[in-house]
This record gives sequence, structure tokens and C-alpha cells, in this order.
Amino acid sequence: MSTAAENIQLVKDAINALNTGDTTKVSEFISPTYFNHESQMDPVRSKMRGPQEFIDTVINIRKAFSDLHYDLLESVASNEKVVSIVSVMGKHTGNFFSFIPPSGNKICYRAVHVFTIGNDGKISEHKAIRDDLALMYQLGVVKATTPQYENFLKGWKG
Repeated sequence: MSTAAENIQLVKDAINALNTGDTTKVSEFISPTYFNHESQMDPVRSKMRGPQEFIDTVINIRKAFSDLHYDLLESVASNEKVVSIVSVMGKHTGNFFSFIPPSGNKICYRAVHVFTIGNDGKISEHKAIRDDLALMYQLGVVKATTPQYENFLKGWKG
């Protein structure tokens, strides 16, 4: 069983891979049974598991957002869970998982990530709670429907 500190380091390793694009050591912190709940909306990615899924996520997110940076703000851990708050920043310069074309807009939003650590001492599961309204507005997918809300949405969390 891993300690809380060891589990937080696994999450830091995962975030470092997202920030650098270096996926050469993914198998050291991602379990072969890794399941990402965030991939379930895509028919191809929903079938992926293990390091392959995590590597695909890193590649696709980094293609979509130049200057991508995940800032780890806080983490709380136990022997089997890590909950982390991150701030995500970048510029939308590529297709976002092939269904949102590049807008050229800068993004900045916060998310909570919940990681489960498996019996092998590696990340075996991932869930996220994101501020999707702010992200979709920043990407230009969501527009203010009435002028009175335009300034509110522009200022919403970033």
C-alpha cells in the first residue's frame, strides 16, 4: 500500500507529463488497468485503457492547446485516493479532440481531479470536475444569449 506522499508524487508525475509532453515514463505511474472517466464521451477513446489512454490524452490536449500548463494548487491524499485542484492555462491553437476547431483564444479554468491508486501502486482511475462553462465560453463554443450577461461571462472565473 502506498503512502499519501507517494500518491501525491504519482499525480505530480502525471501533471508533469501533461505540462512537458514527455510520456516516456508513463508506465511508471499509470497502471495497465488505468480507466479515465473523461474519455467516455468519445467512441474511440472510450475503449482505451492503461498507459495508452493517458498518452493519447497528453498528445491530444497538447495538440489542442499551445503553451499548455497545469498549475497544481493543492492536493489531499490517502492510501488510495488523491484529490487535486489545478489551474489550467493555454492557447487554443489546434483541434480539441477533433470536435472543437481552434479558436486562437486563451483559456484559463480550474478543475478538481480525483485519482485512485491501485494495488500496483500506480494511478488506476481518473475523474475530473471542471468548470466546463468557463472553458466552453473561452473557446467560443458558448455565447452569451443576452447582452446583459456578456460581461458576467467574460469575467466568470478568469
